[in-house]
This record gives sequence, C-alpha cells and structure tokens, in this order.
Amino acid sequence: MKEKLLPVLLLVACDYGSVLFCVIADLISGIRKSRSKGTPCTSFGLRRTVDKLSRYYLTLFGLSAVDLMIVISMLILADKAPVPPFPFLTSFGALCLALIEIKSILETADEKRDIRRTAAEILSRLKL
Repeated sequence: MKEKLLPVLLLVACDYGSVLFCVIADLISGIRKSRSKGTPCTSFGLRRTVDKLSRYYLTLFGLSAVDLMIVISMLILADKAPVPPFPFLTSFGALCLALIEIKSILETADEKRDIRRTAAEILSRLKL
C-alpha cells in the first residue's frame, strides 16, 4: 500500500507547491509593476497576498480531504476499483488556482482597476 500511496502524495505536494509558486510569482509581478509606476509597496498589498494564499490553501485542504477519502476507499477496494487512486479534486483545484494567478500576472493594473470600479458600481446600484 505504501508504494501505491507515494506517487499520490508526490502529486499532491506538486499541486500545493505549484499554487505557492504561482502566488509568489504574482507577488513579484505586483511588486515590479508598482515599482515601475512609482507606487510604494504597502503592508496592505502584502497582507492581501497572505490572505489569498491562506484562502487558496484552505480550499486545497478541503479538496484534499475529499480526495483522501476517495483514494483510501479505492486502495481498500483495490481489486474492485476501476481506476487507479488519483487526487482528482486537488489537482483540478490547484490547476484552476494556478490559472487564476497566471491571469492576474498577465493583467495590467488598469484592467484590475476597471474591474474593481465595475464591481463598486454594481454594489452601489444594489444598495439603492
């Protein structure tokens, strides 16, 4: 059972590592963009990164818990399982979170401001 579980654990570690790598890349990209515009880096922006990483990992932990139950049940029913144990939800969640971060890196600050302005306008209309 150990030899079957090791590849699954390595894949989960790669999933978590790739999300961490993408968040750090987004942080570096944001710092570079703010420096190029002459805007100071504030603790608020850094706190947002930590908050984002904690929300991402909380999501991944939840998906991993469900995957763990599925993988363990597949390993217990090894003879009857139609597919090999694989953390589908964790890998899919990590892929989606990494794509969100890549999109964030590719967006310009003006595009992000437009989205925030649009969201603020929608919220102000809902309050009326």
